[in-house]
Amino acid sequence: MIMVQRQPSPAQRTAGTARVLLLAGLAFALEALWRDSVGRVLVSGAVLFAGASLLVFAKRTG
Repeated sequence: MIMVQRQPSPAQRTAGTARVLLLAGLAFALEALWRDSVGRVLVSGAVLFAGASLLVFAKRTG
């Protein structure tokens, strides 16, 4: 029996990357808030924004 693995579409790959960025940004934001670091909060906000933008882009193209 031969099993063929289906490759994810580009939109699915982009959505997966977006989810990883969102989770990393969330973890980074929580750590930044814990340490009371304004600079880290701003950078984590940028990471969250990038992840959210990618997710919106993937949903529109998919």
